[in-house]
Amino acid sequence: MTNAKQHRVKPHILLIGLVLVAFNSYWCLMGTEVWHSTQLTIASLFFNAVFTLLVFVLLNLLFQRFLPRLAMSQADLQTIYVMVVMVTTLSGHTMMGYLIPVLAHTFHFATPENEWLSLFGNNMPDWIAVKNPRILDGFYNGDASLYNPAVFNAWITPVLAWSSFVIALWLTLLAVTIFLRKQWTENERLNYPIVQLPLALTSNPKRFFKSPWMWLGFAIAGSVELLNGLSFLFPEIPSLPIRNKRLGQFTSKPWSAMGPINISFYPFSIGLMFFTPLDLSFSCWFFWVLTRVQLIVTDMFGARNIYNLEQQTGAWIAFGCIPLWMGRRHYGRIIRKVFGITQRQGLSPPDDSGEPMRYRSAAILFAAGLMFLFFFCFQMGMAFWAIGLFFLLYFPMILGITRIRAEIGPPLHQLILVDPGRTMVLGLGTRRLGLGNLTGLTFLYPFVRCFRAHPTPSELEAFRLAERSQIGYRQLLIGMILAIVFGILITFWAYLHVLYDMGAGSKARGWIVYMGWETFNRLQTWLVSPRETGVPELGVIGSSFLFTIFLMMMKVRFLWWPLHPGGYVLVSGTGMGRLWFPIFLSWLAKATILKIGGVKLYRQAVPFFLGLILGDYTLGCVWSLIGLVMKMPTYIVWH
Repeated sequence: MTNAKQHRVKPHILLIGLVLVAFNSYWCLMGTEVWHSTQLTIASLFFNAVFTLLVFVLLNLLFQRFLPRLAMSQADLQTIYVMVVMVTTLSGHTMMGYLIPVLAHTFHFATPENEWLSLFGNNMPDWIAVKNPRILDGFYNGDASLYNPAVFNAWITPVLAWSSFVIALWLTLLAVTIFLRKQWTENERLNYPIVQLPLALTSNPKRFFKSPWMWLGFAIAGSVELLNGLSFLFPEIPSLPIRNKRLGQFTSKPWSAMGPINISFYPFSIGLMFFTPLDLSFSCWFFWVLTRVQLIVTDMFGARNIYNLEQQTGAWIAFGCIPLWMGRRHYGRIIRKVFGITQRQGLSPPDDSGEPMRYRSAAILFAAGLMFLFFFCFQMGMAFWAIGLFFLLYFPMILGITRIRAEIGPPLHQLILVDPGRTMVLGLGTRRLGLGNLTGLTFLYPFVRCFRAHPTPSELEAFRLAERSQIGYRQLLIGMILAIVFGILITFWAYLHVLYDMGAGSKARGWIVYMGWETFNRLQTWLVSPRETGVPELGVIGSSFLFTIFLMMMKVRFLWWPLHPGGYVLVSGTGMGRLWFPIFLSWLAKATILKIGGVKLYRQAVPFFLGLILGDYTLGCVWSLIGLVMKMPTYIVWH
């Protein structure tokens, strides 16, 4: 039971959180899109957020000893951490690094040869992007100022428009997590592996830092990354190749179809997957092996395409629908409570007094946010039916991602090129969608390009932290909302301020220019080379959907069934090729520990694996910050 003091909102903690929101926004920008060092936001557990929490936990230990009046509670530390997490969902490579080029690219790179202006540029609303090429010269070439009145005025409308869209979307997703929390956390008791390290750091830091096993794990991971970082700066120093090492590739058919075999030894991946249930971690590496077999068998029959993207699409949509069906009775009771309908079979309405937000308030927030998103997309030129279809595909996919984080806690989840827009084109063809809908889907592309650093799982994990610590939700919820609203505005400012100075196509080493080309080349292809409904692709999507459902049915009905659909869903996507081996090592370590010493030895081993994560993250962030201070690229510990 929480006490009244834990429910108090402390303005100074929120202020500290906002300062850290601003710093982390700038750090993510410089680390990913300028110096292109460690990708802070691609991993499920954000590097910069963990490092920020570590610094404040250590400071708080000093305060407790020497200045107890300044000491922060566990709720305060977690509020700061969650605020940094929320801005990280906005400011990194995986969101703003995609959105900002979409607002600038078209009218800077439009030429008579590519005919972008006549194809789609002249039909864009004035508020949706910056249209003056002279304004954009400084953005791409640098040595200019955002604060030139003409430049500032040209950006203010698109920035405010898209900031309102982001705030509405993030708050709509926040409402979704309110409905999910009790079912997933209390009724189904999901594992939430991603919160294990933040929880350990804030629950009993003195005990955590006294563990010799934690320091052993920290020393192993930190020493490797320290050595590799020094080797990056001073090549005469030897390094340990732990990132994406190629073992080889078969040259004869059909074995060559499986492609190169790469292994990695990412310490944080081994640490994170240790907290995943064994059947889930087994499924991840097993399905990776199975996909290699699929490539070989397909090649034996003379086929050249296994429709990898379509398999992903069907699997993720199914995995998002499964938890809705499993919790249908609970969600039905919530719907009846929201609309004031009598519960069935004399059941009492679900108790929402202990929730972060009342169900009716969450429903109002969800409805208002969704209405604004529909209005925004309609103003872009999309038809209401197309907007509805987009979100009908979008929500199951984000539910699938949130579920995969809550159950498996993978080091990475990404759905590159598996977005609702592409699926709509496969299903309807480009002519049925038309120019307005295709252009609108293009401007929505930054939000669905890969689904990494997505806010929904982070929002739900924040509530899990509060629930495990038995702290009040109020300060945490206010901190999250402040971080979202302030975070998007400060992130826009940071990107524009820095890139007008350095140049997105000049000194910046990130993907901003590339992402602009990827986004609008796809729109150009849709318009210049129209495509009809992809019947084979839709067939694969449907088959993958049904196969995922089948895997879940087998898992639920038969205890002996070893394969979980989450493994198939993850491995059918991209990015697991460099993570399958760390997952295998973690599964093997956990299985061996439980076999030898049972739960007791497992609990004793937990600090070691937490140390692996913390050591990897600490050195990765140290190298990133050195690059920030020295204005130079440094060693990349991840990605």
